[in-house]
Amino acid sequence: MSAPIRVDWIPTGLWPGRLGLTFAPGKKGVSVYQPGVTHDRDLRADLETLARDGAQVIAPLIEDFEFEMLGMDGYHDEAEARGLTVLPCPIPDGGVPGEPHTFSTYVDDLMTLLLDGQSVVVHCRGGLGRAGLTAACVLVQAGLTPEDAIRLVRETRSPHAIETKGQERFVHDFAHLIPTKARGT
Repeated sequence: MSAPIRVDWIPTGLWPGRLGLTFAPGKKGVSVYQPGVTHDRDLRADLETLARDGAQVIAPLIEDFEFEMLGMDGYHDEAEARGLTVLPCPIPDGGVPGEPHTFSTYVDDLMTLLLDGQSVVVHCRGGLGRAGLTAACVLVQAGLTPEDAIRLVRETRSPHAIETKGQERFVHDFAHLIPTKARGT
């Protein structure tokens, strides 16, 4: 572990809480994004940093097998030991949520937490694809256009956030799931 885990907080006044994006805390293994880089992060230290920096809810978007694949054994117990609420929603790597209406309910849950003033950190493996998609959908739920939501996520996290055309399309499609009167509530 060369540096403390970093959360990129989306600058918005759309709700009293904070929405942040990061990579998987405690991940181990060869980097998908940086050739020649091998991660060997300390799960406890990463979760401690997240809690110390104000995160109250962590939202892992990785699938169950990825916890083991990334060497993140004990994730849920370690998070809860630090007072972090874990609110998972598994999404396939590089993909989109399989059940859009179920995902819409998940976004509603995140929005409720943000409206209650909670600090929510979403993460996937690298904090770009699935995390970017989810953050953009929360922003759409809050009233931003899909284009503005995607732009804000990319400006905040990385120009490579929301990695695939399918993920971009999902953010646009997600806007149609939200009744017009419900946006921004």
